[in-house]
Amino acid sequence: MSLKKTMSLFSLFIAVLVVPTILSSCTCKIKDDQLAKLEELRRQERAINSEISELQNTKSRIDREVSARTSEYNDCDGRREIVKQRLSV
Repeated sequence: MSLKKTMSLFSLFIAVLVVPTILSSCTCKIKDDQLAKLEELRRQERAINSEISELQNTKSRIDREVSARTSEYNDCDGRREIVKQRLSV
C-alpha cells in the first residue's frame, strides 16, 4: 500500500509541476502578419462605414428631391385638371 501511495503522490507531484508548464507555453500570441491584417481590416471597415454613411446621405437627398418632384407633378396635374374643366364649360 505504501508503494501505491508513493506512486500516487509522485504522479500528483509530476502533474502539479508539468501541467502548468505545458499550459503556460500555449499562450496565444498575435503574430506581426496577423496584426498587420487586423489593422488592414479595421482600416477597410472604417472606409466602408464612411462610404455607407455617404451613400445614406445621398439616398436621403435623392428621396427628398423625388418627394419634391412628385409634389410638383401633383400640383401641375391638379392645375391641368382645373384648366380642362374650365375649357369644357
